[in-house]
Amino acid sequence: MQRKSNVPNDCGREPGAKECTLADLGLDPVEEQLLAITRHVFQSFAVPGTQGWLNGLALAEQAFGHDGPRLFARLVDALLAVRATRRSCFIFNSPMCPCCSKVVTEHERRLITALSAIRRGLIGRARTELMMLCEGAEAGAVIHALVALSRHLPTPDEKKSLSIAIQ
Repeated sequence: MQRKSNVPNDCGREPGAKECTLADLGLDPVEEQLLAITRHVFQSFAVPGTQGWLNGLALAEQAFGHDGPRLFARLVDALLAVRATRRSCFIFNSPMCPCCSKVVTEHERRLITALSAIRRGLIGRARTELMMLCEGAEAGAVIHALVALSRHLPTPDEKKSLSIAIQ
């Protein structure tokens, strides 16, 4: 991989096959924040010593105010359901690398697209994404957890702003 920039902290990460840039995904600010929080939680699972969940919880509190801890708990429930359903590892990008965090892996894309679909009432679309994410396994527990999470989120049509700016 060839570096495209000399910007400090630019690791040169480019989207690979089945990946896209965060900008190309077209997420709303709520979904972008949830993806960032998800990455911190998965970092905790992958490298427990980082205690990335603490960064995820802090980000949830910053973004969603007093609802942040509840949303964080609901999100962790959904991620645990994904982990229990999948047979292989969930591939995610580092939340700490400015360059990597602008690339969305296939697994991240499928998860956040499923959540986005649920928020918009498109359960069939969510089921399709989760079937692929969960490698054909029954994803009912994941759908249930994502529905529970979405009940505590602003709808995509609401103009409710987050407490911090999305970068």
